[in-house]
Amino acid sequence: MTVRAVLFDLGETLIFEAHPPGEEQVFGAMADALRPLFDRWGIAGHLDVIAFLGDLHAALDVAQRERRARGYEVDAPFVARAALAAHGVDVSEAQAADVWRATAIGLPARGWQLYPDTLDTLRRVRALAIPAALVSNGRYGSDARRPLLAELGITEELLDPFVFSPDLMRPKPRPEPFLRALDALSVAPADALFVGDELEADIRGAKALGMTTVWKLNGRHDVPPAEEADFTVHDLWEIFDLGILTHPAAAPVLEESLTPHDDRNADRY
Repeated sequence: MTVRAVLFDLGETLIFEAHPPGEEQVFGAMADALRPLFDRWGIAGHLDVIAFLGDLHAALDVAQRERRARGYEVDAPFVARAALAAHGVDVSEAQAADVWRATAIGLPARGWQLYPDTLDTLRRVRALAIPAALVSNGRYGSDARRPLLAELGITEELLDPFVFSPDLMRPKPRPEPFLRALDALSVAPADALFVGDELEADIRGAKALGMTTVWKLNGRHDVPPAEEADFTVHDLWEIFDLGILTHPAAAPVLEESLTPHDDRNADRY
């Protein structure tokens, strides 16, 4: 096949949770980001921000399970508005959306970091003159996630578009997130490669549309094979060993990643 576009998942594909912080640390960072907003609205003195955040995320956990089981994404700003109301604070829909966006703290603060070969891989894909996109489930939309990913070096020069499930209120394996990215790239599913770590959301979702799939196992050597996965890898850089990412008009590219990596991620991290 001729690959005309590569679509990547995000979590456990391009980034991983290296050092999960405690809830107290995460909520503390979120509270620090929220307080200027609440001060401006004159409600900071009437709200226990940490308690609100605890109730908000507990409600999101319940809502997300229920919504995704039905093929829909949770409306986080709606849940945030209800959680604030339960704490005696009434805000508008627009204010609730601002509150939710403000809780999108930096990924390193939540323990996430790049795999060592992520940026090299994305740069090489672009050097091959193959467009690439990001298609990910999550609680935040692309407006909140884009600047946080740019802080890690994942910019629109490497991946464009960014598609997150809240953008469409439909999570993978639903077709809508995949199709949004493919439509933006003007590429048919049969001409696209999808790289992801989750069998159901990523591999089966992409395969159902006719995409070629690469299952990133991250050192999970005991995982049974799946017929939906056309290829399996452990490191991102291995996708260049599959023999399907070439472009006759592309400039010469590195033969090896600039950052060290091997195929035993579980041991290394």
